[in-house]
Amino acid sequence: MTIGQTAPPTANCTNNADQLQATVTSGNAYVVPATVPNWTITSWSTQTGAGAGQMLAMKAYRPLGGATYMVVGHDGPHPLAENTLNTFPASVPVKAGDVLGLSTPPAPVNPGCVFAVPGETYLFRSGNLADGAQGDFTPFDRRLDVSAVVTPTNSFGLGKVKRNENKGTATITLEDVPNPGELVLSGKGVKRASAAGGAVIAKTVTAPGDVKLKIRAKGKKKNLLNEVGKVKVKPKITFTPTGGDPNTRSRKLKLTKR
Repeated sequence: MTIGQTAPPTANCTNNADQLQATVTSGNAYVVPATVPNWTITSWSTQTGAGAGQMLAMKAYRPLGGATYMVVGHDGPHPLAENTLNTFPASVPVKAGDVLGLSTPPAPVNPGCVFAVPGETYLFRSGNLADGAQGDFTPFDRRLDVSAVVTPTNSFGLGKVKRNENKGTATITLEDVPNPGELVLSGKGVKRASAAGGAVIAKTVTAPGDVKLKIRAKGKKKNLLNEVGKVKVKPKITFTPTGGDPNTRSRKLKLTKR
């Protein structure tokens, strides 16, 4: 999903300053959507005008009430090629409701970073806030020249494993699952649970947090477990957040049975 907008700039921004676009009168919003709670900015773009030596950074801001915002992440600053659309890869975690913006470094060249839209204002603050710092912003005419691609965050950790030796199963804790979505379990010799419609779904995640997932053996692995009391499996766990891309992780673990 793309938030924000780009266009050839019609004015330069002051150096050593932060800017954000809290609202727009038309077109794409600059606010991270609320369809899931956690997102990642994977790239951002800005359209430049003429002038060598321009530099910009992308920043994400969190509203704290009124005209006060806190910086939650940034990428750059990067040198810009003039008279073209500049796009940079990024990996900046943000939350629903965070606002896209820019930051100009204390450099000798004033970069173009706003364009004229009747009745539009962006928010400005002199100085360069660090991540986690907050400040008050003032409205100015025009709209910010920045867009970003955001995707629902799909990272998660593989935590502790608890074995049930009576049943020969193990329960693994998936740490910090970031969004609602689906977990799919696969792997040679690993039993999978079938949901309605034939889809193989280990568990549906309804809210962010830790999730416990039970691992069982099947086929030859299960037979070996029953015969000798232990077997190694390598489950693959795939998490797909609602509206996002899948992420697969795997871990070797031992199942034991008395």
